[in-house]
Amino acid sequence: MVRGVYRRLRQILPQSAWTAAPPERIAAARERVTPELLADTVARAYRHLSFAAVRVRSFDLEEVDMTEGEPLSSFWSVAGDSPARFVERTDESARYADLVYDFRHAPEGEIRLTRTIELPFRADRLYRVQLFLRPDDSWHTVEFLMEKNGRLLRGARPEHLGNFQWATVTLQEYGPDDESNKIRLWIPMHERDAGPQYESHPDRVKVTLVMRRNSQPGAWWAKIQRNYRGALDYIPFWRYTATSVFLVLLNILGNVFSCSLVAYAFARLQWPGRNLSFGVMLATMMIPPQVTMIPYFLIVKHLGWYNTLKPLWVVSFFGNAFNIFLLRQFMKGIPRDLEDAARMDGCNFLQIYWYVIMPLIKPTLACIAIFTFMGVWNDFMGPLVYLADQRLYPLSLGLYAFNVQAGANYGMMMAGSLLMTLPVVVIFFFAQKYFIQGVTLTGMKG
Repeated sequence: MVRGVYRRLRQILPQSAWTAAPPERIAAARERVTPELLADTVARAYRHLSFAAVRVRSFDLEEVDMTEGEPLSSFWSVAGDSPARFVERTDESARYADLVYDFRHAPEGEIRLTRTIELPFRADRLYRVQLFLRPDDSWHTVEFLMEKNGRLLRGARPEHLGNFQWATVTLQEYGPDDESNKIRLWIPMHERDAGPQYESHPDRVKVTLVMRRNSQPGAWWAKIQRNYRGALDYIPFWRYTATSVFLVLLNILGNVFSCSLVAYAFARLQWPGRNLSFGVMLATMMIPPQVTMIPYFLIVKHLGWYNTLKPLWVVSFFGNAFNIFLLRQFMKGIPRDLEDAARMDGCNFLQIYWYVIMPLIKPTLACIAIFTFMGVWNDFMGPLVYLADQRLYPLSLGLYAFNVQAGANYGMMMAGSLLMTLPVVVIFFFAQKYFIQGVTLTGMKG
């Protein structure tokens, strides 16, 4: 309370009052500390668990406020082993009811809020139930249950009362929306049981909120995982991850196969125009990718590959100039004696490539695999240009789409970015030996 009053005085008192002598400073503060300021400070400091309207919506887009014309303090039935009651409130903007509760007498207890809602349509046409509430920043857990057509539905996740701003909690039975790429701002309700003991009236649905006390370690853990859970639950994170993994594997396979084969031809085989071709290939490294972006897009469009994943992996099977150069320089350091010995044993040039050269260039192949992984995993421009269907988005573009749709939710965005960065760090940590060997081109010993 004292701290809140002091902060308000810091905002409203002029700077001259703070630099004045103590008596004048005290007099100025007493003039500004009015009953209205104290009441406003208490209202700001005191946290309320408040409940407002409950709205239902059908698949036919019929939406009804079920609390209209009824006191909110009597809308919910309160039960449980901890004392709790509703107090009706009204302010200038809305009406609501505060839940006054006390967990001190039953630390492991719970409070159950129940309401059987008479729907204006059939229960099988119910699309969603929306609860408007204001948490009290206590970080207690709230579990959501729903009984409909003789079935018990339970929320996929509990909510934590970890804020003090008005929010909307949407309860929606698991369905096609959960398989889409929409941002899941609702809580999916999964069927857990069925039987005659549950509400089965065709025009009724029973909603139950179970609030349980959270311990201090539990509250800290809920705070830590809140944004990570949101990043995993609100967007199809694992679908985006699977697409990225698919692209990474195909690009690594294509680069390792094509680049090693071309580098073998440049380093170990003699054929007319070899050096000229190698110089032309190196010259392509001087062409900025922005120059070839539009021609490549036109080729992709002509082939019918637009809005597919093919433009993001097919090109890897045609080689990469830098990777070919890296492998060629490594292969040139391999003694010819090994190749001559294999040829005397009856190996042709493909068998020499597979049984002699490939085992010796594993460090460089691992280096190329790491480079390819990092490039494809973090690639943003390619998917942005060639993909329009959000179901095909990799993780990099999926996080960007989430940031656009969610309206700059930086907490979840940073959590998702950290989850995206972890594989890069882990892979580099375990493969750094091969990475260093491949870059330094150590060649063979002895």
